[in-house]
Amino acid sequence: MRRLLLVLPLLALVACGDADAPADAPAAPFDASTAPAPPEAALAAIDTVALRAHIAALADDAMGGRGTGTPGEQLAVDYIIEQFRAAGLEGGMPDGSFTQDVPLRSIRVTEASPLTFRPDVGEPASFDFVEDAALGTDTDAASVALDGADLVFVGYGITAPGYDWDDFGDTDVSGKVLVAFVNDPPATAEEPALFQADTLTYNGRWTYKYEEARRRGAKGILLVHTEEMAGYPFGVVADDAFGAHPAGADVPEGALEVRGWISRRAGEALAEMSGSSLDAWMEMAAQRDFAPVELPVVADLTMEVEQTADLVGQNVVAKLPGRSAEGVVFGAHHDHLGTNDELVAAGQDGIYNGAVDNASGVAMMIEIAKAFAAAGQMERTIYFVTFTAEEAGLLGSAYFAQNPPIPLSQMVANVNVDSGNLYGPTEDIVGIGSERSDLRGLLATTAEAEGLTVSPDAAPNQGLFFRSDQLAFARGGVPAVFINTGDRFVGQDADYGQRMRDAYRADRYHQPSDELTDDLSFGGILQQTRVAFRLGYALAASDLAPQWRPSEAFAETRRQSMAD
Repeated sequence: MRRLLLVLPLLALVACGDADAPADAPAAPFDASTAPAPPEAALAAIDTVALRAHIAALADDAMGGRGTGTPGEQLAVDYIIEQFRAAGLEGGMPDGSFTQDVPLRSIRVTEASPLTFRPDVGEPASFDFVEDAALGTDTDAASVALDGADLVFVGYGITAPGYDWDDFGDTDVSGKVLVAFVNDPPATAEEPALFQADTLTYNGRWTYKYEEARRRGAKGILLVHTEEMAGYPFGVVADDAFGAHPAGADVPEGALEVRGWISRRAGEALAEMSGSSLDAWMEMAAQRDFAPVELPVVADLTMEVEQTADLVGQNVVAKLPGRSAEGVVFGAHHDHLGTNDELVAAGQDGIYNGAVDNASGVAMMIEIAKAFAAAGQMERTIYFVTFTAEEAGLLGSAYFAQNPPIPLSQMVANVNVDSGNLYGPTEDIVGIGSERSDLRGLLATTAEAEGLTVSPDAAPNQGLFFRSDQLAFARGGVPAVFINTGDRFVGQDADYGQRMRDAYRADRYHQPSDELTDDLSFGGILQQTRVAFRLGYALAASDLAPQWRPSEAFAETRRQSMAD
């Protein structure tokens, strides 16, 4: 899933709908109980042997970690196209091709000094790059420096009129380096629904905080990482800080010279130098009347940066034509983190195989494509898209949504499969974001056909809906869901699956150890694949048209898209 220090561009997506459809025609009531069931022959086309074979091929060392724009990605793209062709799919781009080039650039920090904080009074403190600072740049410069840069603590760095929240007020932060927490301000007894309580909003994502810093003309932003707030260890953002990271082809407006993460230890030291504490900062930042604090501390840092302007990633786009131009879009990202050259040079395993994240999702999609091919022609066209550069900030899916093969208004829904359940069978399944639209009811119906119930997201504060590729579709108004692992594991040892999942998150997530090993299980991913297929089939074989809940901001985007 999403990772690293790059930015998901803001999508201003307006699509063209059916010119013959009246703009104000009322939507038919959505009745999930009318969803058609797929033929058994189609379900039988999905099997665990094939799922395992696809994951093994994509997570093999020969793929080199499937880094964006690398020979490893090309091998993965070739394999995926071969499997799609074998299943009888056509190229999904308007010219009939299977690939969509995604123009990017590569940013690689080659050398970096420690990040040094110098207080007006007292001794400076330095924090090593990677161990306590994982930083990058928006710019296309070969060298970046903070030389006595002014620091301003801006709380959570959020301006959200809908919540009557403004961490900036009238303070001019142009030319300053912002210091902010990740996540949202916590809900209170007086406002239990503040920022959707324990559900992370987009305002809490690091991508939003970068965007806000750019809008305000800041020189940079340092996000204070705590595992409780971020939902993952600091090592996840720091391990390949010296790696090559894809970014959008164009330097963003208001480009930040320095942006990224500092560890809790560095954040605590900075707060203490400023005459406070990290706990006190958290308490201050949680107040609606918070005002930015100019810190009596300046920052020094130098980074040497290698820039490559002609990096190109590839989205794979395939389709099974239906009887109408409307489409149901399945998505999964095929990229991973590539190779850590420093580890390889030290004689260690430096290939990020990405078996779970996300060879498993691509394997699921290939099997779903086979099932659709066995089911025969649908009413709606089914698209199967594997995205590049998801790990760099959802760049491949953002580009696809900005340059779709059909207008977004003709896309009925997006079903995203990412990091499949390789831990064991469950009694339930989770549809991240399904509660935002009619897809929740449809998912419940299709899950029931597999003997499963739908559980809510067990960790809503981690904001998974904003960390995977369905976000690009949602921001374009397309109802979207991320099919995720359930929480109630079953079997001879019901706790085994939970322990396996916890161990993966602690030791394998975004690590070279994310390999296909004998301790992984395929009963759970088979369940997920069948449910995802049933969900897509219900939409592709009918005229069901899920809509966003009226309270969702995406609903207005959809309305405008359909009207246009």
